[in-house]
Amino acid sequence: MDKETEQRKSGLLKQMEDFFQSDEGVEEASIFTAEELGTPMDMLRIFVTDYGPGLIDILGEFSFIPFEGPQEVWYFSSVLTIMTGIPKDGVSSLAGAISRLNFYMPYGCFAISPDGDMLVYKAVTAVRADHDDKVIYEDIELSADKALTFAENYTDLLIKVADGGMPLKDFIDTLPEG
Repeated sequence: MDKETEQRKSGLLKQMEDFFQSDEGVEEASIFTAEELGTPMDMLRIFVTDYGPGLIDILGEFSFIPFEGPQEVWYFSSVLTIMTGIPKDGVSSLAGAISRLNFYMPYGCFAISPDGDMLVYKAVTAVRADHDDKVIYEDIELSADKALTFAENYTDLLIKVADGGMPLKDFIDTLPEG
């Protein structure tokens, strides 16, 4: 990827960092460079306190996913770490709850990390690189905001399922099919 494209993406993440730094629910917002992370992209990390009905703390990570090939479309990723340390006996019920819930999600999806330890919400938005940076910023800010909003609606219930405080059947009863 060319240097100008990387500078544009970095500038857009910087705008988003400024936006989140002024949000009272965000405890911290910082950009980490690809070099610092040892990854192929820069990342904006935010620490959100008092999130959702359970008033939990979450980590949000926002970046442009590297993509080999034509660059007329960029992929903006929002990943929210909702829970770490999922009890091993709760993984199966949580996976069942997530698979049912994701069918109804209008944007993004919940997932369990491959090691079964972490509950995340992930959403990816395609943005046109040939748009003005102002338009792209509006699109990625909306994308990040919607990820935070949609995930918030179910985090408390999913944590209860994972911790054994809510049976899978009761969770399913909260869904539109229930």
